[in-house]
Amino acid sequence: MAASYSNGNGSILLNDTGIEDESVSALFAFHNWYNFYHGYLACVVCVFGVVANIFNIIVLTRKNMQSPTNVLLTGLAVSDGLTMAAYFPFALYFYVMEGKRTIHSARFLLFYAIFSVLVHSVSIWLTVTLALFRYIFIRYPRRGVILCSIHRAKLAIVIVSFAVIVVCLPTCLMYEVTPMTENSDQWVISIKRNGTLDNIIEKTNFWSQAVLIKLVPCFMLTVLSIMLVKTMKDAEKRRKKLLQKSHKTDDDSTRERKTNRTTRMLLAVVILFLLTETPQGVLHILSGTIEGFFDTVYYPLGDLLDILALINNGINFILYCTMSKQFRDTFLVIFFKATRVGGHHLVSTHMSTRESDL
Repeated sequence: MAASYSNGNGSILLNDTGIEDESVSALFAFHNWYNFYHGYLACVVCVFGVVANIFNIIVLTRKNMQSPTNVLLTGLAVSDGLTMAAYFPFALYFYVMEGKRTIHSARFLLFYAIFSVLVHSVSIWLTVTLALFRYIFIRYPRRGVILCSIHRAKLAIVIVSFAVIVVCLPTCLMYEVTPMTENSDQWVISIKRNGTLDNIIEKTNFWSQAVLIKLVPCFMLTVLSIMLVKTMKDAEKRRKKLLQKSHKTDDDSTRERKTNRTTRMLLAVVILFLLTETPQGVLHILSGTIEGFFDTVYYPLGDLLDILALINNGINFILYCTMSKQFRDTFLVIFFKATRVGGHHLVSTHMSTRESDL
């Protein structure tokens, strides 16, 4: 998530980034306009997103839906849902209610700042893991069943969660709650700068967030997306050749088309993720390398970056419903007690692990 909460007083600082004053003024004019609506919009998106991710978890954990891909999507739904659940009280109190910065609200803000980074980072790396699993599965279909098993998908979630906690440890150590001014009843979170160790932690946090949470995942997802598209095209060519030689049954052809549909849907998830995370990653890097860039560019765009990330966290349910018949049918069975549509059973309870992907 964007660190739009970091600037405690919201004052316009000097422009020493080399960017024209007119551009900076336009950014702050946009910030001041959108800031009024952001809290209300964010609360609506968060409520929808939390409910949608609960639906995702319920559907994806059904017995007929068990597969390595769906295990990873379940983990992604949990981390996305937690991200939005944490953002809701933040947006409600600081934007809608415009609550005072008491010591209790500042402590909550500190918790939110750390927790949101953790769960959002888990979402980022689970998306990378999902793309990697999918590439292995369609590139090496026989070995992929073994290499990308349900057990390994669950293990990947544990490893990603643990690794993110380690990488984000400096984030947990670099902030503290302090009075806004001496003898003030207004409290803010600020970066610790009490010595050399605090400076090292601050620099370590910046580069670990910039490289391991922003640049590397976006680069890997871009490469994996290109490789997935190429592999899908190659697989489609092979399928057509085999069909012409009549070496494949209708069941084989149907299964492979279903695999491609699943891959296309996962590509949509990955591409939407890239569209929201890449700009934030670029701005994050520029904020740490260009003096004054954060205050004059990143900060006024922070709320916009946040709402884009929140929308991305909640949109997967819509993608699943529109692009996956099995997800849609299972959802109807669970929540509307439907068992038949158009004379056909909606869900088969005898599906192989390979066939039970979305």
